[in-house]
Amino acid sequence: MPGTPIVVFDGECALCNGFVAWLIRHDKNAVFKVAGSAGDVGKAIVAAAGLEGEVVQSTIVVWDGTRGLTRSDAVLAIATKLGWPWRALGIGRALPRAWRDAVYGAIAQRRARLGAEDPACGVPPAELVAQWRSRLATRADVPGESENLAT
Repeated sequence: MPGTPIVVFDGECALCNGFVAWLIRHDKNAVFKVAGSAGDVGKAIVAAAGLEGEVVQSTIVVWDGTRGLTRSDAVLAIATKLGWPWRALGIGRALPRAWRDAVYGAIAQRRARLGAEDPACGVPPAELVAQWRSRLATRADVPGESENLAT
């Protein structure tokens, strides 16, 4: 991926928040930044990727600086940038996208049934708060946004 990849997620979704907490724990080299979809940065990334704003209500988006990846493509892009054993999930690209996205969709359907009290999801645990905040993308991370900040 060219540039620092940014994961845009639905900050109101317990499953998405849980995934980001998992990502921060396993992204030992701090490869990824994160942005909530409701914030200015998340909205700017989705727009820069040419995606509809509603897309983040049903999938995460991985922005690589030139394009936005969604659904199974996003998950596989994340996995291949992490260490072992997660990198091995990249072999999933050999499967047809329709199959991969069907699995992604089945997991995503669970998100509506999860509450913030679910121990596997929710807001970051206290020990991850500082690390989570250090990974937040800023408007300067979005192409064209640093020029907008100067005006």
